[in-house]
Amino acid sequence: MRSGLDQLKQMLLLVLLIALVSPLRSVAGDEDSAVQQSIYVAIEPALVTNYGGPGRLRYMSVDVSLRVSGIEGEENVKHHMPYIKDAILNLFATQTNTTLDTAEGKEALRKETYEAVKLILLEEQKESLLEDILFTSFVVYR
Repeated sequence: MRSGLDQLKQMLLLVLLIALVSPLRSVAGDEDSAVQQSIYVAIEPALVTNYGGPGRLRYMSVDVSLRVSGIEGEENVKHHMPYIKDAILNLFATQTNTTLDTAEGKEALRKETYEAVKLILLEEQKESLLEDILFTSFVVYR
C-alpha cells in the first residue's frame, strides 16, 4: 500500500511541475513573438510643408505612421528619424495639385514615401524592418 501512495505522490508532484512550467514556456514564446510583431511609430508632430510650383503658396499637413517589424525596427526608425523626416518633407515638397487631387495620386505618394524610407534604412542599417507607411491624416491647404 505504501508504494501505491508514494507513486500517487510522485504523479501529483509531476502534474504540479508540468502545470507550473507550462505558463513559463508560454511567456517565453510571447516574448519572442513580441519582438517580431508589428509596431507603429508615429512621426510627430504632423509633417507640414509647402508644395507646388510658382505662384500662390500651398501647404499640406500629413500625419505619418511607420509600421515596423519588432522592437529592433522601432529602434532603427527612431534613431534615424531626423533623416527620415527630411526625406519625406523633401518628397512632399515636390508634389503638385495634380498628384494630390486624387486618391490614386495620394496612394502613389504613400508608396513613393515607403520606398524612400526603406532606402534610408537599407543604407544606414543594412536591413529594412519597415513593413508599411500609413498616412493617418492628409490635409491640403490651397
